[in-house]
Amino acid sequence: MTTAKPGKTMSKTKRTRWIAERRLERRDAVGGIVVVRIGCPEWPPGAEEWRCPFIILGLGDDSIQFSHSIDSMGAIQNALIGIRCKLVQSGIPLRWEGFPEDSENHTGFRMVMPSGFGLAFEQRMEKMIETEIEEIVRPKRERQERREARRKTRAKPRTE
Repeated sequence: MTTAKPGKTMSKTKRTRWIAERRLERRDAVGGIVVVRIGCPEWPPGAEEWRCPFIILGLGDDSIQFSHSIDSMGAIQNALIGIRCKLVQSGIPLRWEGFPEDSENHTGFRMVMPSGFGLAFEQRMEKMIETEIEEIVRPKRERQERREARRKTRAKPRTE
């Protein structure tokens, strides 16, 4: 998978077909809505790889950007990485529209595990994340199991 270096160009040959959209609330003095769109991946004539158009409206630069990869899925993944990078670089506090007020800077565009450091690095990082999740989930699961056991005990009919 190639890195998410979005290239700025405008496709003049055909109209972009947008396949997904997300609305973000600007949480700065300017306010308003930021609209993020991802287009259908395409293999341009004469190109050596796939590209996926994306656009971020409401941050100042409303031009169509392109991410690239060796396949269409990689181009979509790189578009998501490129979008996250652009949002973070803007420095503007954003919130995914409809999320609670305390969800400041929650855009829904997650950091992706970098693949350039090799498979062993990826697996180590994934294991660390899984361990952290288990640390959070275990007490909740244990509480649920205790509640379930108490409920079953109370539900048993007494035999005398």
